[in-house]
Amino acid sequence: MERGTTRRNRWRRWIIIGGVLVVAFFVLWGVSASAKRSRPPVALPPFAEATPDSSQPRQAYTYFYYWYDLPDGPHNGALTDRPAEPNASYRNADWFKKQFADMTDAGIDVALAVYWGDAEPSSDVGLANMSRAAAAMSAEGGDPPQIAMFLDTGLIGRWPKGQRDFTNPDNQRRFYSLINTFYSILPRDQWAMVSGRPALWMWASWFEISFDQELFDYVSRRFEEDFGVRPYIVAEASWRFATDVGDGGLDPSRPIHLDGFYAWGASLTGFRDIGSSIAAVGPGYDERELDGPGRSGRFADRENGRFYERNFEGALNTGARTIVIETWNEFHEASDIADSDEFGRQYIAITRRYLDRFKAMPGASP
Repeated sequence: MERGTTRRNRWRRWIIIGGVLVVAFFVLWGVSASAKRSRPPVALPPFAEATPDSSQPRQAYTYFYYWYDLPDGPHNGALTDRPAEPNASYRNADWFKKQFADMTDAGIDVALAVYWGDAEPSSDVGLANMSRAAAAMSAEGGDPPQIAMFLDTGLIGRWPKGQRDFTNPDNQRRFYSLINTFYSILPRDQWAMVSGRPALWMWASWFEISFDQELFDYVSRRFEEDFGVRPYIVAEASWRFATDVGDGGLDPSRPIHLDGFYAWGASLTGFRDIGSSIAAVGPGYDERELDGPGRSGRFADRENGRFYERNFEGALNTGARTIVIETWNEFHEASDIADSDEFGRQYIAITRRYLDRFKAMPGASP
């Protein structure tokens, strides 16, 4: 009898002790989680960015989305704004000529061709037609903008997670193959050059991408082996530091060294001076009619051009040598400045007015 009572008491003690430990664990976990939530953000070092070449002319870039195939092809639905050309299509060289003529009117020097490789039927076919249009325009005495690759990393966000680890040599080769294909299609005389090197522009790393400096060193080495020159690499600010998705995220102690960084989002949040030599501006933004992952109804009123003008004023005050306009014709998100049903050529005219001021500014970038 006493033995049974002792055994029951012992089990009660262990149950009580176990319960206390469980409660203590959750209390401590809650305190820790709360501390993490309330912890101030890590102060990141300044941009590890190359000093701008003061001999390089001031340049204006814009993101050129050439995936449209109106009226019935891909990307013809859910357009918040509508292009002025009802038959806008990557299959049509004349449409590219019209876009390039309008970019020239706006004072734009470089078209950043938004590239998805095999994931978009427009990418290679459209790039070839874009090149033909530029050549035809030049042959007729025109001066089309130069062309650079804008590697849309939204494409990489669709890859399996294992293929987004760019510390893996196989994945580095897959990444570089997109760049090689683009510049193999595009004739060298149409390449946008910065300090004698072809510009290569990249979107953000917001898709659980792991990388370090070796990815960019690999791309530069391979490009030089294949084309005889190293690329001038510009990336969105999210690429500033090495990142290991499986081991705590970005590492501020390992900055990425590239030729330039910029901040995406100017069409929504306006110009932000992030200490970079590249200033981004945009006219407004509207995704209220769009559905899908990442959509939350974000909106920035154009204010009949005043939002765009404030963007430009801020950019000019930085002394940056490069301005990038977000975007030429992303009609889904209504960040377009191209000729459209909604705004006509209003934003082409505003762009030209500010870019004339930009290019007339004396001196080098600070």
